[in-house]
Amino acid sequence: MAKGSSSYSDFNALMQQLEQGEVLPVYLLQGEEYRFLEQLLDKIEEKVVDPATASFNHHTFYGKETEASELVNLARRFPMMADKQLIVYKEAQYCRKPEEIEEYLKNPVPSTVLVWYHPGKKIPSNRKLAKAFAMSGKVFNADPIAEKDVIPVVHSYIQDQGYDIEPKPLHLLVENSAARFSVILQELDKVFSNVEKGSKIREEHIQKYVGINKKFNIFGLQKALAQKKRTQVVEIVNYFTSHTKEYPLVVLNATLYGYFRKVSIVQSMTRSTDKEIMSAVGIPFFAMSEYREAARNYGGNKIVSVMDCINDCDLKFKGIKPGGESEKALLEETILKILSI
Repeated sequence: MAKGSSSYSDFNALMQQLEQGEVLPVYLLQGEEYRFLEQLLDKIEEKVVDPATASFNHHTFYGKETEASELVNLARRFPMMADKQLIVYKEAQYCRKPEEIEEYLKNPVPSTVLVWYHPGKKIPSNRKLAKAFAMSGKVFNADPIAEKDVIPVVHSYIQDQGYDIEPKPLHLLVENSAARFSVILQELDKVFSNVEKGSKIREEHIQKYVGINKKFNIFGLQKALAQKKRTQVVEIVNYFTSHTKEYPLVVLNATLYGYFRKVSIVQSMTRSTDKEIMSAVGIPFFAMSEYREAARNYGGNKIVSVMDCINDCDLKFKGIKPGGESEKALLEETILKILSI
């Protein structure tokens, strides 16, 4: 099982434990999938903090402003008029002396719930601090969802929320969000707010509530590029460059990179069946003919040239290479280069 899909399973298991009232005295929440961390923190707050005594027993500190030693002093106190107190240490990655918490972790106070909130890069598991957290409480690693696992994990998430979704709108949602899991969940919040629980999410729901244009979208651009339909490609790009706020270059570029990387994998699996390719790359069945056509149209060294174009666009956008006059000019230049390959 990939790390990302494993972290989703661990997330569900931990959410279930918390829902059942199984709360530990120490949590280390760390990793790059921020949405997992946010939802877990919300659930911990819901289960630990009594709103009537929250002003006395719910404490939030930040790594840039508060030393770990100050947390220890507070953690050793007893809650006021409640069974537990909650101490949340956000931006813990900026703590200057994290080792100061290690002594407390050897014998945490049962009436205190300490959440060490460490988004981004994880604490190395072989470090003394990470081992101390593992010994005293629960360590949750919000690992990024691997690209090939995004679609099945998102599908599972949607079902867990009490919905279902058709394959095509699921693929459209993922592609439009550049396969970034946290972004996908934010977009799904809009859908859930407008679609009755128990319903099947359809393409029109994604288009309407996520704000994807039915005619001009990244899904359509990829297909037009795969088929080398120049007129259609130019039409879509013109729309994108007129609506850069809704279609930022950084997202378009990342999505195209992911798309053509999958095309290159399809090329390398010429003797494989559609089912084998779908499983290995994460391509839905209805898109297989498109990917095979793209693999044919950008065969041999052509796919390498396409990837070079996209990388070149990224370097120019970041200012590493000269030539990035505007997002509009960069996008037009990159797409026209791909078409000419």
